[in-house]
Amino acid sequence: RPRWAGAALLAALAAAPAAAVGLGPLTADGATLNDRKGFYLTLINPYASQERYRLYSVETDSEVPVPRVLIPVNRPVLGPKSQRRILVVDTGLAPGEIHRFRVCAERVEPAGKALIHARVCSKLTARRRG
Repeated sequence: RPRWAGAALLAALAAAPAAAVGLGPLTADGATLNDRKGFYLTLINPYASQERYRLYSVETDSEVPVPRVLIPVNRPVLGPKSQRRILVVDTGLAPGEIHRFRVCAERVEPAGKALIHARVCSKLTARRRG
């Protein structure tokens, strides 16, 4: 077997996560006059089959969950090659506060079935004027 065949296989596996899930925009920020700031993110299913996804919020520099960020539909099912707008709401903003966090999306797969566990995260910044 030629060496290029092995390299092509590795390149294909490396490219696979990019097609595993789409989420956008990758960065967003916004200001509000009250204690809540909402963001709309677009979740994209690139697969030719219906898939279930998991969305969750974490701190910007760690995997610590951020419970004050509400995602009303956190396990959506998307049809083949489709997309859906998802509302994300940062709550509890104090006057003058700037809150940075990430919202991540990943495909829900049965345990032990995935070769590559891929996810994508949007970095969000909510500000309360104050």
